[in-house]
Amino acid sequence: MTRTRTSLRRRLLGALGATVLLLGAAPAGLADSRAQTASLSPDDVAAVTRVERYLNEIQTMQARFVQVSSNGAYAEGEVYLDRPGHLRFDYDPPTPVLMIANGLSLLYYDKELKEATFLPLWETPLWFLIREKVRLDENVEVVAIEEALGTLRLTLRDAETPDSGAVTLIFSDDPLSLRKWEITDPQGIETQVSLVNPVFGVEVDPDLFKTGDLEVWQGGRNQDQ
Repeated sequence: MTRTRTSLRRRLLGALGATVLLLGAAPAGLADSRAQTASLSPDDVAAVTRVERYLNEIQTMQARFVQVSSNGAYAEGEVYLDRPGHLRFDYDPPTPVLMIANGLSLLYYDKELKEATFLPLWETPLWFLIREKVRLDENVEVVAIEEALGTLRLTLRDAETPDSGAVTLIFSDDPLSLRKWEITDPQGIETQVSLVNPVFGVEVDPDLFKTGDLEVWQGGRNQDQ
């Protein structure tokens, strides 16, 4: 894989995977996570609780997404969610990328090169969003909470590695609804991923999360997952 292609893959994994957090998603809670949550004001704690409850109520979602980065990168496509464990980002041409979380692993597939990379799902940032129960008092530091003009912004980062970047979840309020997220990576590149006409609670075809039908070339031979 060329350096350019590798760089593209890292940007996409960061921007979407931090969908929701640049966390690395270790299953155990951070020792000081409850301490930092306890330091929030009562209003902030109420906002965090509302967001946590809302995210846990989401079972399925389908939407268009638009991804724009401060380095000039632009992409769009379709996103599908079926919790727990299933997520799919299908990029429109000319971006030759497909990402599928199938409950066990995350597949990054390059359609042009027919190359695939598989990662254990619990070792990826995606795990934060799609695990069975979302917890904002474990593995997460709440950096900032802003409520204004019918919008709630919640900025989060990994308290153990604060230099790894941050993500801001942006919701429309009353009722609460996830609309976009903004990510700042360790190099200072900002990426905004906006959901367009998201539909929640919709029936999602389980075949969208299957990876076994993809014929990929990896390591000099075909791999079936």
